[in-house]
Amino acid sequence: MGAAFSRQPASIFIAQEGNTLLGFACYDVTARGFFGPTGVSEAARGKKVGAALLLAALHDMLAQGYGYAAIGGVGPAEFYSKVAGAVIIPDSSPGMYAGMLRPEHGDIP
Repeated sequence: MGAAFSRQPASIFIAQEGNTLLGFACYDVTARGFFGPTGVSEAARGKKVGAALLLAALHDMLAQGYGYAAIGGVGPAEFYSKVAGAVIIPDSSPGMYAGMLRPEHGDIP
């Protein structure tokens, strides 16, 4: 997330309640035009925190001049489709992430 904080303007959004971190969403961290990483605490899930963070980041990307965003290594595809109308790009996995994870103990193929 350091990359998100080091940009001008910063490319991270944070949700908090009091001193409690509820979630975060970044863009332009893994690659330009990519949304993520993002995360929402278990306690805040199902309360639209993730949707608010996703939309804030996507709207900011639009304001920065992006015509579209890619969500790499997408987990809950249904969430992104429902909230932002995202569609899966056929044959895009593993995409730019191929080879980034290296097994250290031989237990990951």
